[in-house]
Amino acid sequence: MTVVESSLWQEQAPMPASLGADPLPASTDVAVIGAGYTGLGAAHKLKQLGMDVVVIDQHAIGWGASSRNGGKALVGLKNDASKVVQTYGREQGEALWRASVAGIDMVESIVRKEGIDCEFERSGSVYLACKPAHFDAMQRETEWLASNFGYHRTDVAPSELADEIGTDAYSGGTIDPTSAGLHPAKWVRGLAEIAARNGVTLCARNLVLNVDRVGTRWLVRTTKGVMDAAEVLIATNGYTGEMVPGIQRRVLPVGSYIIATEPLDSALQKVLSPRRRMFYDSNWFLKYFRITSDGRMLFGGRTTISPDQDLAQSAAILQRDMVAMFPALAGVEISHSWSGQLGVTFDSMPHIGRQDGLWYALGYGGHGVALSTLFADHVAHLIAGKRDSSVFMDIPHATRFFYRGNPWFRPMLGWGLRALDRFR
Repeated sequence: MTVVESSLWQEQAPMPASLGADPLPASTDVAVIGAGYTGLGAAHKLKQLGMDVVVIDQHAIGWGASSRNGGKALVGLKNDASKVVQTYGREQGEALWRASVAGIDMVESIVRKEGIDCEFERSGSVYLACKPAHFDAMQRETEWLASNFGYHRTDVAPSELADEIGTDAYSGGTIDPTSAGLHPAKWVRGLAEIAARNGVTLCARNLVLNVDRVGTRWLVRTTKGVMDAAEVLIATNGYTGEMVPGIQRRVLPVGSYIIATEPLDSALQKVLSPRRRMFYDSNWFLKYFRITSDGRMLFGGRTTISPDQDLAQSAAILQRDMVAMFPALAGVEISHSWSGQLGVTFDSMPHIGRQDGLWYALGYGGHGVALSTLFADHVAHLIAGKRDSSVFMDIPHATRFFYRGNPWFRPMLGWGLRALDRFR
């Protein structure tokens, strides 16, 4: 069969053409550039706080990673909690880590309050150890979390892992019951519908050409006209371009690739994932996977860190790795192959900040489903003057002198990460 080279999620939950068809007004309080989780969530909150808001995106609403990711709302940040505390100190480090839990709670609260049908479920996640040494480190971190934060998760030895996953490819794992799963395209569509219903102006398929300071306000020039704004929020994450070089230098776009199978027999689903968890592993070139609500194996990961790999090539690599992990899927057809771009920072931390007077919120590093919701709330309150700061604004946001927007070093970074996976 022919593999569809586009997001399964987008196919299952298309964005209505009416969402994003608003004309660009001449003026607004806040211009939000980027119509994903962060931009839509911040726009809705700003509207609730009494501000006029316009969301602009060069593509359809929710076109980017918000409707392309694996749908995992995970506890934690890219770095372990113990490392975050070691870097930032106990009080700040704990606040940063606990924000990830608050983000999941916030997603659930919005889903329940607004009645968004996005298949949200506290299914829990399993962090899988690619090597025995990785499992040893997981167990130490589990102990540390219990002792320092009073937070409890469950380590599962290799001999007991069959109760969680139908493969013997891993050297143990850690269950986090607080993590959740959802349908990402249904979630972003729900956020867009809420924003539109509450009076947010949504201008899709409208490329922002530049943003210039004129007196005390901003002039936002787009392919569909010019708009005057008091404040501007950049919420483009892994799709941040050269429009604001100072912000572009702070985030590196990295590709992530996914395939989905045809729906599987229910008995096979139960063997592969008895408890229908969210799975991800401990390699830098990680794999992540889950069974979808319609019974498919969704299998993703880093086949390269470039966002430009051919989708037929990435599908072949992912299918090979999937079958090696789950031999029972050898004869199963792949229905979809797609990719998206996540935003990675040099310190592996997400950030809220201001650059040359422009607000930004980005750098989730693959943890954006939950964190973006929290960031949207924080940055909206900051812009509206209802909040003095955020823990994610208080930490330094480093860049590198050699990165001016062209990630020429990305192939070398990829080789280095592969070497780490091989030897650590």
